[in-house]
Amino acid sequence: MAEDTDHTDPLAEASRLLAQVANDAEYVGAEDEEWADDARAAREAYTRALRMDPESLEAAVGLAVLAGAELRCHIVNHVDGAWWEEDSGPLTEIPADDETGRRLVDEAIRTARHVLSLEPDNNLAVYLEALAHECGGAHDEALARYLRAVELDPWDHVANDRAQALDDAYDPPRHEGPDPNPHSRHFWLLRDSVWTSNSGDEEVAYWRLGDPAEVRDAIETVVADKARYNPDLPSVRDGGISLITYAPGRPPSTVDVYEALRPSPSGPPAVDWTAVALEEPAPGRCLPTGQPVRVGGRVHFDGEGERAEE
Repeated sequence: MAEDTDHTDPLAEASRLLAQVANDAEYVGAEDEEWADDARAAREAYTRALRMDPESLEAAVGLAVLAGAELRCHIVNHVDGAWWEEDSGPLTEIPADDETGRRLVDEAIRTARHVLSLEPDNNLAVYLEALAHECGGAHDEALARYLRAVELDPWDHVANDRAQALDDAYDPPRHEGPDPNPHSRHFWLLRDSVWTSNSGDEEVAYWRLGDPAEVRDAIETVVADKARYNPDLPSVRDGGISLITYAPGRPPSTVDVYEALRPSPSGPPAVDWTAVALEEPAPGRCLPTGQPVRVGGRVHFDGEGERAEE
């Protein structure tokens, strides 16, 4: 039998596990065997992908996110049960005699730096390295990396807050001009919001999409779901649907999908795809399966994310 050299299958397997592992890292107990098994399976899948392709950026990013999740899980369970990434003060440092914790700090830094050796402007890896330095007590190194994360994404409010926690004199710069776009692959974020109050409060779910066909399917799914509860769509809106395009070398651009909806005789409104102006990137230019991205202080995984207040 020929050797399997296609690394996309283990990436798809790892991606299914990584989002759950990363999102649950602060909430599972030290003895949660299911979480530990999922983390182990994700690591094995990403490691297989790297063996097949040592330059696989998506596998390297996945391993860095996984290392960061394992570090957070250790801190919550063994160092500081009240630890929270968005705390206003400095994070609790892992004690020098905590060998497991120190090993996890080293691993988080190593995996983040490996990503940066492949893609120096990867803002997710920059942030993960900063967080690991802070947990390890290296505040000068952490501050420098948080500042770099804010430089790459001025709307990363978490990195900005962490920098302020480490340096009282830090004055966040005012961003002017087009938003920078540090991402080297083409992808889309579909922002689906619903209003939760008359004052404009929203619950938002983001879809991280890496293929035009996925974008079409996701938009049609969201439109159909909204139309099920709002038969007057699009004349009467409930929340919003925005498609944000991240194309390498260009600032992000946003389309209001409501403006592209056209009434249909039966069923949900039809999408006028000429109004969406969905791009068709060249082969190999889209963000591949299994690679998370960080935008605006939030990590986005494949497909639909969890709905949260914003």
